Amino acid sequence: MAGFSGPVPNTAAVQSLQAVVVWESGAGENPLRAVGGLTLLERILRQLSDLDAIKSIVVLKPATVSLPPASGRVRKPLEYYDVSSAKFWEILCEARDKLAEDFIAVAADFLIDQRLFAWLARQPEDVMLTSCEGGSVEPAARLSRRSLEPTKPQWAHLQLVAISSLPSHWEAMHGEVPLHFHQVTDEDDGKAGWKILLDHVQKRTLELPAQYFDPTFENLLIRRLAGTRVTANQVTLLTTLVGFVVTVLYYTGWLRLGVLVAIFVEVLDGVDGKLARITRTTSRAGEYEHVLDFFYENSWYLALGLHFRHGNPHALNAALLMILFDLADNVAYALMDVGRGLSLDNASPFLARFRLIGGRRNIYSWLFLVGFFLGFPTHVFFVAVVWAGITAAIHGGWVLSKALSRPALSSD
Repeated sequence: MAGFSGPVPNTAAVQSLQAVVVWESGAGENPLRAVGGLTLLERILRQLSDLDAIKSIVVLKPATVSLPPASGRVRKPLEYYDVSSAKFWEILCEARDKLAEDFIAVAADFLIDQRLFAWLARQPEDVMLTSCEGGSVEPAARLSRRSLEPTKPQWAHLQLVAISSLPSHWEAMHGEVPLHFHQVTDEDDGKAGWKILLDHVQKRTLELPAQYFDPTFENLLIRRLAGTRVTANQVTLLTTLVGFVVTVLYYTGWLRLGVLVAIFVEVLDGVDGKLARITRTTSRAGEYEHVLDFFYENSWYLALGLHFRHGNPHALNAALLMILFDLADNVAYALMDVGRGLSLDNASPFLARFRLIGGRRNIYSWLFLVGFFLGFPTHVFFVAVVWAGITAAIHGGWVLSKALSRPALSSD
């Protein structure tokens, strides 16, 4: 979690941590409660398995608890040990001889932000999280086995760091995303957990439709799909197929039906990524989603140009120009990502605001919706082409200006 305070350990230390999941006896069956399509325990196991710093995972549980096997998504060595103690610290002390020299530990009945796991795994010394400055100690810590010696008075000797003091900016989500550490003990906690997770997987910098229209329908679909056998990759495939249906509808002149299906594609396109993140099922195939998007989106513009050329001889050239603008815009984003590891939308306050209305597929679809239903389809198509050009010029111009002013670029 780049930007988090605290000393950074050396690489060898990072690569030698054990993860310990503690099932307190008072937790009942809560760690097996499903929130966001996964049980709390399965989610924690997947999160820990995704960390390079973790070499193995241990689950400490009451002897009376029988657990189902972990899924194939848990790729790190996993062991279960029975304990008789009831509380977090007592359980760790009881299992001391079974633990590695250095480890991170967390209670099993919590939703915990992946960034907190990553931060704990980077710490070179013992540290325990608290909810806020002066707040209660939370059952999440980076520990060494010596901290569990009988002479140590529980966590009183540990450094305490407040979750509220840690920065919450998340570049992958293009903005501020609150850190969460949420205990789930009943149905109401589970409902609150769902809201936390849905907010957690929502990107912050979006165009107007994706920010104010799509989330309601996306979240409804995710609630239905999470926990089923439907995967994010399957949703991506469906989105692509329906995207090319729009191409056919536009080419054959079914413009109003086509634009309604295009808005459905807009919603589906937000579902796959969110579903993958909320169920911890991201894959390498999902990284190529934007390539598929590029092809079916630009097939829409080509299909419209071919359809409108019968009434306007410049329509096809306009469509080709729009595809060129879209390609140039993608190049600007790629240069920013490769050159600075930063999204172009986060590069300045102006660009973050411009993202709301900048030329993108969703903005064009809503322009088309108005123009197609009000009876001026060709005019609105040319407006979209002009707006695509303006967008590409703004983005390309900003990247070029930064490339030509290296000192300013490095001081940002």
